Amino acid sequence: MTTNPLTQGIFYAVQIFRRVFLPHLAAGAGLFLLIGCALYFSGLQPFSSSVKIILSVLIFSAVGSICFGYALVASCVYAIHLACGAWEDFIDDIIDKVQAVMLARVENLQDGIAKDQAKVLVRGSVREVFQNTRRAPSALPKWMLTLCLGVLMLMVRAVLTARVIKLAGTTVKVSKIFAGKATLAGAVFLNLRLFTTLVLWLIYGAGGIVLFLTLGLILR
Repeated sequence: MTTNPLTQGIFYAVQIFRRVFLPHLAAGAGLFLLIGCALYFSGLQPFSSSVKIILSVLIFSAVGSICFGYALVASCVYAIHLACGAWEDFIDDIIDKVQAVMLARVENLQDGIAKDQAKVLVRGSVREVFQNTRRAPSALPKWMLTLCLGVLMLMVRAVLTARVIKLAGTTVKVSKIFAGKATLAGAVFLNLRLFTTLVLWLIYGAGGIVLFLTLGLILR
C-alpha cells in the first residue's frame, strides 16, 4: 500500500520539525530568561514584595507563552522551508486534484470560460481540494496539518491565478491552465521557498530586535 503524497509530504515536514524544534525552543527559552530578568530588575523594584511576586508571575507567564509561541512558529516555518524541496510528488498530486475538480465543474463548456470566471473557479477548486484533505483522517497533528496546507494553498492558488491572467484572449480552457504541470509545480515550489524565506527573515528579525532592546535594557 503506497502512502498518499499529501500525507507523505506533511509527514516529512513533521520529521524535520522534530529535529529543528529543540534548537528553536532553546533560543526561545534564552530569550524568555533575558526578557523576564530585564523586566523584573528594571520595572518591579519599586513595588512591595507581595505585589512584586504577583507581577512576576504574571510577567513570566505572559513572556513565557509568547516566547514558546515564537519558537513554535519559527520552527514550523523553518521545517516547511526545508521540506518544500522534497515535496514534488506532494505538489504534483495537489495540482492533479485541482485540475480534476475544475474539469468536473466545466465538463460541458468546450469553448472555454471567461477569465474572471476562471479565476473564481480556480480559487474555489483549490479551496475544495484543501478542505477535503484537511477533513481526511490523519495521524498528523491538526495544527501542523492546517499550517502546512494553509501555506501551500496560498501558493497553489497564486500560481494558478497568475497562469489564468497570463493566458492570451478573453476566454481560457482548463487544459491550457494546467499545460506544463512541471512548470506549475516548479513555480509553486519557488513561491513556497521565497515565501517561507521572507517569513523566516521577519521572524528572526523580530527576535533580533527584541533581543537587542532587552540587552539595552539590561545594560542601561
